[in-house]
Amino acid sequence: MINSDIKFIALDLDGTLLDDNKKIPRQAVDIIKEVMNRGVIVTLVSARPLRSMLPYAQQLGLEAPLISLSGSYITDMKQERILLRKPVDLLKFREIISIFEERNFYIKVYYEGQLVVQEAIQETIEYKKIFGVPYTEVGSKGLRRLQEPPLRIFLYNEPLQIQEAAQILKGWSEYFHVIRDTDHGLEIVERTVSKGAALKVICQEMDILMSNVMAIGNEGSDISMIREAGLGIAMGNACAELKQYAVDVTKTNTECGVGYAIQKYILNR
Repeated sequence: MINSDIKFIALDLDGTLLDDNKKIPRQAVDIIKEVMNRGVIVTLVSARPLRSMLPYAQQLGLEAPLISLSGSYITDMKQERILLRKPVDLLKFREIISIFEERNFYIKVYYEGQLVVQEAIQETIEYKKIFGVPYTEVGSKGLRRLQEPPLRIFLYNEPLQIQEAAQILKGWSEYFHVIRDTDHGLEIVERTVSKGAALKVICQEMDILMSNVMAIGNEGSDISMIREAGLGIAMGNACAELKQYAVDVTKTNTECGVGYAIQKYILNR
C-alpha cells in the first residue's frame, strides 16, 4: 500500500542521498525506483552544478526537472529547456567579491558547468576530482573583473573569518541570500534564490501542491525546502538547525536514511 498524499520527492545529494563514498546505496536505488513505478515523481536538489548531478539522475532514471546550484538553476532535461536561471547582480557581485579578495578568502565562483577561482588550491583540485567540475584560474584579485554574473559563490576560511564575512554580508541582504552550512564556509546566491523557492517553481510547472511534497536534506541550504514541503525530513546526520524544522529525523546517509524514510512514510512498511 502506498501513501497517496505524497506525489513528489525532492532529495538533496551530498550527506543525504549519497553515502560518504559519494554513491547511492543499492537499497535506496531500488526503493526510489519502486515508488517511481507507482507514480511518485522524484528529483534531485543540490548545491552542485548540473553536470555533477547528471550521473545520479541517469542512474535513477529521473525525468523531472533538476535543481542545481542551491536553487539558482532549474533544468528540464527531458524537454531540453531551462526553467529558471537566477544569477547574482554583476555590479554588486564585483563590489562584494572585492571585499573578500582583499581579505584573502578562498572563493569559488560557480557557473552552469564550471568553477572559477583566483588560484587553485588542494581543495580545488579535490573538488574537480570528486565532483567532475572543471575550474579556471583568473589570478589574484581577478574575480572582481569577471564579465558574467555567477549563479553561486562559496567563501571558505577559518571560522572567525567566516563569522566576519557573515556580518559583512548582513548589510547586503537587499542583493544576496547568504547560507552558512559549516563553520568554515558560507554560500551566496541571488536574494530570492533558495532550494525551497526552486521547488515551488517545479511544483507549479507540474501542477503539484507543496503539501504533496516530501523533501529530505541535511544542511543549512536544505532548510528552505524542508520548511516548504508538506513532509520535511532531516537526515540523522543533519545540522541541528535543520532538525528543528523537520517533521521527523530519519537514519544517517551511511545507513540509507533516504530509503528508510521513503519506506516509512510512502510505502508504509
